[in-house]
Amino acid sequence: MYKKKIEQYIEAHKQEMLDDICTLCSINSERSAYQEGDPFGEGPSRALAQALKMAEEYGFSINNYDNYVGTADLNDGEHQLDILAHLDVVPAGEGWTVTQPFEPIVKDGKLYGRGTADDKGPAVAAQRTGNPGDKKCPPDSGNR
Repeated sequence: MYKKKIEQYIEAHKQEMLDDICTLCSINSERSAYQEGDPFGEGPSRALAQALKMAEEYGFSINNYDNYVGTADLNDGEHQLDILAHLDVVPAGEGWTVTQPFEPIVKDGKLYGRGTADDKGPAVAAQRTGNPGDKKCPPDSGNR
């Protein structure tokens, strides 16, 4: 029943989601040495700040807990659904042939770049499905 609505939503918002994923994936968020204010290094802190900025722009209420973790809340309801994602990436390594690891591109209908599948891409997809600024976000059940 909702399959068609979901497919229409994804198609209508595909470019926005790709843009957000590419923005996050362009940040080298490989873990590095602890620095005060950056417990996992500068890159993961930058990725977290960018993801929270995006969430806030889409209407979520955000909190950054000293760059250890961030939250993006849809509302202040009693019941919650928590979706966990990470924004750090493993070292990029050698042998990238389609693009450089932190220069994401779409080629032949596929998105290439470090973090596109684990876990920046899924983080954006999960965030967009709960976007409070988009009342047509599937499924439109009126339970926002």
